[in-house]
Amino acid sequence: MSFNRIAVYGHRGWVGSAVLDALAATGAPIKVLHRAESDISSLPAGVTTAQVDLDDSKTLIPALQDIDIVLSFAARDVVPKQHNFIKAIPSTNVKLFVPSDLSFRVDEQGLKIPANKAKQEVENAAKAAGVPTAVLLVGVFTESSLAFPILGVDLPGNRIIVTGDSANQQLSFCTRNYVAAAYASMFAKTPPSQLQGRVIGISEFKATGNEIAAVLREKNGAEPQRFVHSLEKVDAEIDRCIKNGIPTAISWHCRKAWGVGDIVKGIGEDIWEVEGYHKATLRQLLLEDKLESYRDVPPQVKQIFDAAFH
Repeated sequence: MSFNRIAVYGHRGWVGSAVLDALAATGAPIKVLHRAESDISSLPAGVTTAQVDLDDSKTLIPALQDIDIVLSFAARDVVPKQHNFIKAIPSTNVKLFVPSDLSFRVDEQGLKIPANKAKQEVENAAKAAGVPTAVLLVGVFTESSLAFPILGVDLPGNRIIVTGDSANQQLSFCTRNYVAAAYASMFAKTPPSQLQGRVIGISEFKATGNEIAAVLREKNGAEPQRFVHSLEKVDAEIDRCIKNGIPTAISWHCRKAWGVGDIVKGIGEDIWEVEGYHKATLRQLLLEDKLESYRDVPPQVKQIFDAAFH
């Protein structure tokens, strides 16, 4: 089975950088699409580059002529610019477009959050244009939900927020490394025709709020402090954040989705398994200090999340 020719946009991102390394290690031909100001000084060996401007089809279309699969890791503020891939791809030989998502299917309320709405609009536009597309969903990342209190789990503080029925509802977790391995195993050699039109879930392990609390207790030698948030409270916070343009609306919505069991359901039933990969476990990550840190977050942002513990 021959390799696919893959283009990666967003190679410097927290996820994109890990995926690029994993893909390059497979030996597949990789081309990094980058803006003029992007740093391309430390790319993996063998990776080629093409400078593009997503707003200029004259740079984008030529860069995609020798590409089978386009993987986008567009940052949140760049997600709408992915419409330019959709406009360009019909003039190329690209067989599959994978837009930036890496979350889970959200409800009607979640689609009112600008970042979620923008992702859905890209997916809808690709479908309307007849651009072959695959969407990847991961639930939540361990690094952002366990090493950082986005979902109300404070490991060093031995605290946890229970939202709705999150004590008994599962979260579907992935480490960044597992997601990178999944991308590599999925896109390096799988014929694009086998991936077109699919919404593919990636899940490394699952755990309920009670299971997380039990490991917190074991790690810290004391019962974690619990804070209980009703779904009504969280709904009000989501609406307040949306109304006032506060980006933490996503965090509140994820907590609600956990509390009603929507995160596991939201990655679907088409789950990709990475053959031969030794998956992480909750106990291994928390008790054996295998949990990697999240990307750098300004202190004032962390203070916002800390304020939710009441």
